[in-house]
Amino acid sequence: MIEIGNEKKFFGLSEAQALLPLIQAITEKHQQELKPIQHRLESMLSNDPRRKSWESEFSDVVSRWRNKVQQLGAKVTDLWVVGFDVGEVLLSWKYPELSISYFISHSDPQQRVKLSEYVDVYDPDWAC
Repeated sequence: MIEIGNEKKFFGLSEAQALLPLIQAITEKHQQELKPIQHRLESMLSNDPRRKSWESEFSDVVSRWRNKVQQLGAKVTDLWVVGFDVGEVLLSWKYPELSISYFISHSDPQQRVKLSEYVDVYDPDWAC
């Protein structure tokens, strides 16, 4: 969903699929940037005085990724999980999946459900 002033634009499945390669590239870049930071944090003691600086760097990478994804009109529902609002649900993609194969409800963004099951039962307009 893209907010332009007070207006909101909802994605269709084909629009989300067309945008996915860019989302994948952005996510891959930031995920690779975050790997050494995560490794460093995992190897540090919780009271290490350098930890705060590494945690800040971790947050900066995630914030840059989130901002880029949101500028494209998608929603970040978790780390490396992107939602495309189609109205009644969010199409859901999670790194490193190859395609959009799941959806989540607005009320429970942690519960991912197979998209094919929903489309087969409800045949929504946005699935064209």
